[in-house]
Amino acid sequence: MNQKSSHQTFNPAVGILAGLAILAGILFLADGMFAGRLGANLWPLRIIVPGVALFVGTLFMDEKIGVPLSIVSFTTTMTGVILMVHVLTDYWATWAYSWTLLFPTAVGFGLLAYGLAKTNPKLRRAGWSLTKAGLGLFLVFGVFFEFIIGLGGFGLNYGWPLLLISLGLFAFSLRGFDLKEYDRLLDKEADKKASF
Repeated sequence: MNQKSSHQTFNPAVGILAGLAILAGILFLADGMFAGRLGANLWPLRIIVPGVALFVGTLFMDEKIGVPLSIVSFTTTMTGVILMVHVLTDYWATWAYSWTLLFPTAVGFGLLAYGLAKTNPKLRRAGWSLTKAGLGLFLVFGVFFEFIIGLGGFGLNYGWPLLLISLGLFAFSLRGFDLKEYDRLLDKEADKKASF
C-alpha cells in the first residue's frame, strides 16, 4: 500500500504573512477593546500595515505581478505615512505639495526596493531616478508653498535655515547612495557564486 507523506515544507511567505495577520489582528482587537481611543492618532497604521504586508508578499512573486504590486504597496504605505504625519502634527496644509511623495516618489521607492530585493539593476535605476525626481519636486514645492506663499505661516524667518538644511540633507543623500557602486559589488558577488 502506497502512502503519501503528510510532511509539508515550510513556506517563508506564509509564515511572514501569518505573522503580519496576527499583528494586525492584535492591533485591531486592542483598538476595539479601548473603544477606538487607543488608535485615535494611530489610525493611519490601518493603511501602513497592509501596504507593508503587500510589499512583503511581492517578494515571493514573479516580476510580472510583483513589480506593479510593489508600486501599489509603496503608494499605499506612503499614503499612510503622510496621513500619520498629518494626524500627529495636525498640519494638513502640506497636502498642497506632499502629493509628490506619492507620485513619483512612492512609485520610485517601490521599484527601487523591489529591484534591490530581486537584484534587478534596471528596476533599481528606474526606481532611484523616480525617487530623486519626487524628492526634488517635494523640496521645490515645499519651499514654494511654505516659504514663498506662506502656507504654514513660517515666513522667511525659519524658511532660509530650513531650506539650507533641506538642501544639504538632500545633496548628502544623493551623494551617499551610489547605485553604480552597489551594482559593481553585486556583480562581484554573483561572479564569486558562479565560480563555486
